[in-house]
Amino acid sequence: MKRHEWTALAWALAATLHLIPALAADDTAAVQQAITNYYAAYSGFDEQKYRATTTDDFVLLEQGELIDREGDVASMAKPGIGFKRTDHFDFHSVTIERDLAYAVYVLRSEIHDNPEGARSREWLESAILRRVKGDWKMALLHSTRISHPMGVKDMKQFAVRYTAAWCSRNPASVAAFFAQNGSLKINDGAPYVGRAAITEAAQSFMTDFPDLVIEMDGLEYHGRQYRYRWTLTGTNAGPGGGGRKVKISGYEEWTIGADGLVAASLGHFDAADYDRQLGKAPVTP
Repeated sequence: MKRHEWTALAWALAATLHLIPALAADDTAAVQQAITNYYAAYSGFDEQKYRATTTDDFVLLEQGELIDREGDVASMAKPGIGFKRTDHFDFHSVTIERDLAYAVYVLRSEIHDNPEGARSREWLESAILRRVKGDWKMALLHSTRISHPMGVKDMKQFAVRYTAAWCSRNPASVAAFFAQNGSLKINDGAPYVGRAAITEAAQSFMTDFPDLVIEMDGLEYHGRQYRYRWTLTGTNAGPGGGGRKVKISGYEEWTIGADGLVAASLGHFDAADYDRQLGKAPVTP
């Protein structure tokens, strides 16, 4: 090969290598856009566009179920119920091998409809996409709900309603915020397990304090638990009560189950101060 031919070949190779990072970045952006388009079509009730964003053999893995493309279409929200959804994607990685791509990301969604109102949701998802005639299409989607299932915004509404239940004089309404086999443990006492037992626990407070008021002081998210802070005020005028007024603050540490209800609650307050306000003699060791 002549020298000038070698030189031309070298320049061509260098130009190609220079373009590779740019092409990879373009492909990554295209994959991310394809995922975004998939959700936009789903949220916009656009079945034609939705089918265009997925392969014919598309499969969704969600909540232990295998759902094909037509099954996913059937689950779309229907117009007329005030449905709105805003999605935010936090992409962790996008890996591309020729005409296949694998993406991992967190999806955060703000959802509103007339039956359920506003709520926030988060999922950890992985997606496999296939390039078909130059376009990236969703071939497989695996979606896992993140452990705080209702999202911080929804949990605050949950806590507000839980507070109202304690003030309602209806102990069963408190227990309804717990899973069927949920538990409530107060300080070092034995846990109340199941809704019937939790109803009894709530009833005991409502009986001891006929004018019971619970105020919500705050809600924080710590690791995988929520800390619900409260203040109780009331008059100990129930059977055997001394008629003393009590004001005590404490908190519950909630573990939330996949059903969005309290699976376990650990309650904490200053028992010595509580007994002092009730006029009970301190327990000597």
